[in-house]
Amino acid sequence: MADDRDDENAAPGPAARGHGHGLARGGASVVPRTAVIAGGGALAVWEPAFTLGAYDVIFYYQMLTLWAVSTAVLLAGFLMRERGPRHGWAYWACLALPSAWLVLAAVVPRSGNWQGEALFLIGGIISVIGTPLLTWVLLQLLLFGESELSVNQRRTVIGVVALVGVLAFLLGQFNDVFLTCGDFDISGNSVPSGCRPGHASPLG
Repeated sequence: MADDRDDENAAPGPAARGHGHGLARGGASVVPRTAVIAGGGALAVWEPAFTLGAYDVIFYYQMLTLWAVSTAVLLAGFLMRERGPRHGWAYWACLALPSAWLVLAAVVPRSGNWQGEALFLIGGIISVIGTPLLTWVLLQLLLFGESELSVNQRRTVIGVVALVGVLAFLLGQFNDVFLTCGDFDISGNSVPSGCRPGHASPLG
């Protein structure tokens, strides 16, 4: 009997551990974690990438949504520093970027000069890149705690999100292939230039 109990409490052998390839600590699969973070980042990046492709602009509410969430995380991290993520100054600086962009947008004149064009470019970069990164951070903290992804898993997530962002941009650029002007009308959006005339399709 004692030998049976000892066998049950013994650590798994190399063969048993070999079957755990792709398993996280505690036996939980890492594939769902990687997939959830990649899916969340893709869900966040597709809309600003699509609107950038269709309208050549990032909608203001997308930028303000990024600002609201990043500012909330930033303030919560400062107020509860002992429970916050163990990251350096770069982490906090990234969260402060949308607020910095709003300050620049308030002081830089919008007269078609190079400063205004640079501000637009910076805002687009922050929105398209910062939104999935922020989603990554939130999902990592809320669902998986402080556990870090491996280098290979990070590359997978970044590659998947980047690919979805590029595809969404191209879908916006070539929206006339599968959408009509009526689709944009019925959704309450402005009609982009170059859209295909027609009534709303079943996608609308």
